[in-house]
Amino acid sequence: MTDLSRLRQQAILRHAAGYIELGELLVETDKPVPAAAQTLLLRALATLGELPDSSRSMPAAQILAGEALRALGRWQDALQPLSEVVERAPQRLEAWLGLGWCLKRLGRLPEATDALRRGLESSPQQAILHYNLACYLSLAGNSQSAIEHLAQAINLDSRYRELTEAEPDFNPIRSDPRFIAATHVTV
Repeated sequence: MTDLSRLRQQAILRHAAGYIELGELLVETDKPVPAAAQTLLLRALATLGELPDSSRSMPAAQILAGEALRALGRWQDALQPLSEVVERAPQRLEAWLGLGWCLKRLGRLPEATDALRRGLESSPQQAILHYNLACYLSLAGNSQSAIEHLAQAINLDSRYRELTEAEPDFNPIRSDPRFIAATHVTV
């Protein structure tokens, strides 16, 4: 690849990432995607389409495609590029998170928890993976494992303690004494 080709590829990836970032600012979880966000996210996908075929399969491009599709609410479509990334570049944290997000929203909670567990095999010290896995395990009714992963997330990054207050995924275990102990600071 020539320097000029590499620069063009990097510019395309930056532009697509920018469209996604702007589009995601307009998207609210579990609400319809606003038209302005759709326009930006579709523009990101079109921009990625400008990459040569050989570059479209690289993890950076696949993650962006998966993120755009995920933000559009096209969760089934997003599974393919995100799955390819986790197979080829398992250290890419955002691919595991996106994969879990999509599987959860498709009603495939066991697969979502499995994806995050596999992500933790590659990156065991990632608090966000532990936190999201705790959310999914809570929804699945597995309070013991949910609390263990939540405690691990808080141990790695104490900011996750505050997030638990507003996170509805923890409602099924919120009254569990172990959850209370893990999320409250005693002075």
